[in-house]
This record gives sequence, C-alpha cells and structure tokens, in this order.
Amino acid sequence: MARRNYVKVKGRSPAVPRAWKKRLVVLALAAGGALFLWSVVIGEMGLVKYYRMRAQEQALRAEIGHLKQDNLRLIQEVRSLKHDPAYIERLARDKIGLSRPGEVVYYYGDTHSP
Repeated sequence: MARRNYVKVKGRSPAVPRAWKKRLVVLALAAGGALFLWSVVIGEMGLVKYYRMRAQEQALRAEIGHLKQDNLRLIQEVRSLKHDPAYIERLARDKIGLSRPGEVVYYYGDTHSP
C-alpha cells in the first residue's frame, strides 16, 4: 500500500471538517423539515385551521338550511294571511281572544306552567 501525505492543519486531519459539515447539513435539513412540518400543521393556513374552517362551513350550511325552512314557513304564513279568511279567524281567536257575538270563551289556565 502506498503511503499518503496529508497536510495537517492545526493538528486535525481533513476528514474531521467534512464530518462536521455533514452534521451541519443534516442538522440544517432536519431544522428545515421541522419548520416545514410545523407550518403545514399549525401555520397560518395549516391543517388545524383547515379543519376548523371546515367545521364552521358545515355549521353555516346547517344554519342556512334551517333559515330556508323558516323562510318557507313564513312565506306560507304570509300567503295564508293574505288569502285565507279561516286562518285569520283562527289567529284572531287564538292570539287575541276574539269571539263571535253570542259565543262564550272559556280559559283553562296555562297548560305549560308546572
């Protein structure tokens, strides 16, 4: 085997700085990977925010569905108020307590009280 001559720099062989460079590169890549992973999971537009926004979207869609049903009910009530005399009479009897001449109205207390 041939003998090699290495130049010694302050008592170190050239292999030592390479090892430190490799460690530094691996450490930098690990730190960069950790930062990227943190950004994807917790960052401004990360997975946590995505799932929160998705839950909020589902809640808003459910609320829109309820409001549409309520809107249809109110449209039907307005239509009945405009065109159905029997509905108007029933409301007047139930809500206001009106009666026709000669009728007697009996009140039996509140059925919802304990």
